[in-house]
Amino acid sequence: MTNQFTAKTLARMCALLDAEYLAGEKARLYSNTMTDTALSAKLKVIAQNHTARYCALLNALLAE
Repeated sequence: MTNQFTAKTLARMCALLDAEYLAGEKARLYSNTMTDTALSAKLKVIAQNHTARYCALLNALLAE
């Protein structure tokens, strides 16, 4: 059974995809430039969380 998304819902999901991607890239970039190792590790976890949410949204869209 596939999901039946409305055009408005699809537009919102696409906007969320963009936001998750950009936030993940920023967190990844910041984690690579930090000199504080603890802060860098936290930013890597944040980047991984954004990537996981991005993948979940993309899979929901592809299942459509």
